[in-house]
Amino acid sequence: MRRLMPGLALAAICAALLAVAARAGSFVAGGSDSYCYVHQAEQWASGRLLVPEPLAVAAPWPDAPLTFAPAGHRPSPTVPGAVVPICPPGLSLLMAPFLIAGGPFAMFMVIPLCGAALVVGTCLLGSRVSRGVGLASAAVTAASPIVLYQVIQPMSDVPAAAFWVLALAAATSAARRGPALAGVCAGLGILIRPNLLPLGVVIGLYFLARPGQAWRARGLHASVYAAGCAVACITVLLVQRHFYGAPFTSGYGGLGEIFAADHVAPNAARYLTWLVQSQTPFVVLALMSPFVLPRTFAVLCVSFCAATIGVYLPYLVFEDWSYVRFLLPAIPVVTVLMLGTCGALAARAGERWRLAVLALSAAVLVAWGIRTAEARQVFQLANLESVFARAGDVVARRLPGNAIVITSRYSGSVRYYGGRRTIVWDALDPAWLDRVVSYTRERGFDPYLLIDSSEEAAFRQRFTGSTVGQLDWPPLIEIAPQVRIYRPADRERYLRGEAPRTEYVR
Repeated sequence: MRRLMPGLALAAICAALLAVAARAGSFVAGGSDSYCYVHQAEQWASGRLLVPEPLAVAAPWPDAPLTFAPAGHRPSPTVPGAVVPICPPGLSLLMAPFLIAGGPFAMFMVIPLCGAALVVGTCLLGSRVSRGVGLASAAVTAASPIVLYQVIQPMSDVPAAAFWVLALAAATSAARRGPALAGVCAGLGILIRPNLLPLGVVIGLYFLARPGQAWRARGLHASVYAAGCAVACITVLLVQRHFYGAPFTSGYGGLGEIFAADHVAPNAARYLTWLVQSQTPFVVLALMSPFVLPRTFAVLCVSFCAATIGVYLPYLVFEDWSYVRFLLPAIPVVTVLMLGTCGALAARAGERWRLAVLALSAAVLVAWGIRTAEARQVFQLANLESVFARAGDVVARRLPGNAIVITSRYSGSVRYYGGRRTIVWDALDPAWLDRVVSYTRERGFDPYLLIDSSEEAAFRQRFTGSTVGQLDWPPLIEIAPQVRIYRPADRERYLRGEAPRTEYVR
């Protein structure tokens, strides 16, 4: 029974995380990132990667292809009229088989399953210090606010972190197949987030410099590991060439557009603040780990964390705490180092003290994580995001089959749930809104506007010279509490004194 207890405890932690994800999950293709991954998964599943939109080619207004590119996409530079995802291919490739086998529900469950894999990887990594550190780290990671926030939405942060932590755990194992497993996991991590390639370099250098082994064994292990990484790198280059016309061009644009030295200082301040606020100030104990834990292991983990932070310091500057998600591959590793340090310091007073301190630390940090997640409205995300699916469902059920929807935030969800073409208004030339409405009518479409209440002021300001842009007639449908659908043809009736009736959908 004593041998079974650690496994049962780990299974319970994973089950708890899966239960939270199932209950609070926001499995909605709504925002830019989520629609990008979901739509790309559909493309991989169908085998149709670049599908031209005839209207995008024929439309007479400036930058017409850009206005037909929904959230998370941009015009294809190789196939006129087609759109390409801005996100990397890894997560979508992982989701596609689940979509084929079990439909959308199975596809969305990839993220919680990766959350469980992250917990298992953390436990394995922590067990390199001790079994107690492994279990304690697994529990704390499962309750981390940023893990809870990202495991309930279809984004790549948790899957990327899961495979990188599993790669680190495999690399530090004594198993003969450790280098091969590490290479496979690191390769999947690269497919999901190619910019995290430096983490793979850190692990590769560890294999080359691993003490206690002959140079021949080091070279063999490093080569086996590098082979897995190389397959992933070649795949990324081929996909990028197919989508963007060049192997070293990503969907996010050139390196100079998103990386700059001026970003380092503000990002350092933000990430440190967010890390301490969401993970407790005790994370600084990880810096002591090389002095109290096995030196090689601690240096590898500290280097891994430093590489993760180094990748994102020159990246774009954001203001919301949730962007600490960029550091997710490092957070479980920091947790292992932090708890390992606590345990090592307590062990100087005796083994019982080590176990007691680990248990108490884990309990406090788990409680902190859950409370912080609640305070930051992590568990309200499903309710907040549900409006995307509801709006798309209303479009599918209430609007005619020839409807074309002029929108922005909802351009992905209207396509995914509503099955209608979209035109992105904030990519549209301000002088062209009225003419776009007339042009689409001439082409046999029935144009509609779908505007979020938070967008209305910007919409009116952008189209100040447009009659349609004033939104000075009642909406056709209002979706509580924030979305309105306008039919431009109703404006003429309204001006003639015929007040259209607004349908309210809760």
